[in-house]
Amino acid sequence: MVRKSNENMKKWGVFYSLKLTIPLLIVLAALSVVGTLIPQNASEHEYLHLYSKETYYILKGFGLLDMYHSWWFIGVLILLALNLTACSLKRLPNLWRQVRAVKRGYARLGTYLTHLSVLLILFGGLMGAIWGFKGYVEITEGESVKEIALKSSHNESIPLEFTVRCDSFRVDFYPDASPKEYVSILTFIDGDEVVLDHVPLRVNHPISYRGLTFYQASYGISDRSLTATLEIAKRERGENSSTLTIGQGEIKPIPGTRDQIGFMKYRPKVHNLGDAILFVLFSFNSSPESFWLFRQFPGLDGLQVGNYTFALKDIEKNYYTGIQVTRDPGVPVVWIGCALLVTGMVITFTLRRPQEKRF
Repeated sequence: MVRKSNENMKKWGVFYSLKLTIPLLIVLAALSVVGTLIPQNASEHEYLHLYSKETYYILKGFGLLDMYHSWWFIGVLILLALNLTACSLKRLPNLWRQVRAVKRGYARLGTYLTHLSVLLILFGGLMGAIWGFKGYVEITEGESVKEIALKSSHNESIPLEFTVRCDSFRVDFYPDASPKEYVSILTFIDGDEVVLDHVPLRVNHPISYRGLTFYQASYGISDRSLTATLEIAKRERGENSSTLTIGQGEIKPIPGTRDQIGFMKYRPKVHNLGDAILFVLFSFNSSPESFWLFRQFPGLDGLQVGNYTFALKDIEKNYYTGIQVTRDPGVPVVWIGCALLVTGMVITFTLRRPQEKRF
């Protein structure tokens, strides 16, 4: 029986050895560095902006673009957990004899409490890698969403079991026009019931609901809600001006004429002169002409293009809020593991007598 047990120990001896622990820790450290240097779960467009097409496919083939969900990263974690468990079980009988034989020997169990904490931290990491995810969603002011896009190169999306509405968005700027603070006011609706009403979402102040955590990540101006109000007058004397409202991407006829004007794009800052819009004038008997109009120069004595004088009277714009959504079911397990780690270290290094500290 003893011989059979020794044969089994020899057969599985690699799991009982620190010679396996050290390489596994080195591999995990190296993978963590790689995961930091290579952006994870970005879009294909973002990767092709950073790397060549060949490099992108090589990284994707080795799973380095979604490393923490790859089978080999999870495999390394499992091997480390098995190695730590095997080493602990191998030494447990001898340790238990010393615990019973030495006064205050229970302090030696602090080492095993520390081992258990590491296992819990590893298990929490595995739970997050297997069942967790990171997603992203953009919500325009006044609109709602019921699904989020996963942050991966596969363009996947998953439905939410509730609705998130952006009631309003506010951004404050420094004098140099850089953002000072931006806040989203969100409402969470579960079925027909409002469960979280007008709650503020700020940077570094997330909102949690039904196992999901919402982080304020970015913002911008929604193209779909961007409209401009123009005042247009013909250059011939005696002509009355007319007002035209036009949305981004639209081409509309100039009232009373055969000519058209198109809203091409909006920019919040052009030549340090504030926000402006690029328009194109399509005249009936001449080539198209493009020009910028600035909101801070609305007077009709300003810009003349073709047979017209243009003034930008107003820009109506709604912001969208960019929200990162994460689910990590392993976080509570990791926190428990951290608490046990501290407890185990306190027991090991403070409750044992000086002569018992070597083990």
